[in-house]
Amino acid sequence: MSPDHVLALFGDLSDRCAEVVATNSDWDQTNNGRGQYRVDLDVDAVCVPPLLAAGFAVLSEESGLQWPGGGDAGDPFGASVVVVDPLDGSTNASLGLPWCATALCLVDRGVPAVAMVTNLATGRRYRAVRGAGSWRNDTRLAVSPARLDDAIVAVSGLPQRHYGWRQFRALGASALDISMVADGAFAGFVDTNDEAHGVWDYLAATLIVEEAGGCAADALGADLVVFDHDARRTPVVAASVDLLEQLIEERSAGMSTGAEPDE
Repeated sequence: MSPDHVLALFGDLSDRCAEVVATNSDWDQTNNGRGQYRVDLDVDAVCVPPLLAAGFAVLSEESGLQWPGGGDAGDPFGASVVVVDPLDGSTNASLGLPWCATALCLVDRGVPAVAMVTNLATGRRYRAVRGAGSWRNDTRLAVSPARLDDAIVAVSGLPQRHYGWRQFRALGASALDISMVADGAFAGFVDTNDEAHGVWDYLAATLIVEEAGGCAADALGADLVVFDHDARRTPVVAASVDLLEQLIEERSAGMSTGAEPDE
């Protein structure tokens, strides 16, 4: 399937997810102990089956790793896998805050290739194709590099110290927060908690940032591409390599809380 066809599929699924969230009236949580809402499962049920039907393996926050036809096709690093967070920022959605998203990333043999993050409340859509740039709706994106002391940085969790930035923001939906680095609104993003993010929280958005000229890394040195549903990472994203290194250094000088990411 061509990148354009993948993006068309991702856009259609994101629109379906937005409709589920917009019409949802049950904001109760499930009893799985992970802060999961019932609507998370409803959105997952809309999003995952069409991806499987299109021939992709799927790694979803809500339903794990699945293969077309229900079988086990082996090593996901040798396959085409869509990593999806059907509803990033579900707590925001439950509160009526317009900061929640569907995030999808096609990973082709271990390499992120096509990504989309859609704000389900506003319809604003970020997309990227490896080697072809990233876009907000019809606008080509480019990061806005800044010195740390002039940077506004998005965070997940509670910073345990001042990093030397101008300001920080904690908005509660990492896929959107990171996408705003590509959009030039934020100069960076820091997960202040050790190993708190699943790959679905950040992978689509980090490709969007990279295609806009930014960069991303795990603060603890781990690979950001992972297909283990239980694996957690510590993403840091920035508009420049210099700022990325500064943010990682400042983060390492502080304390981590070990809490789950905001969602």
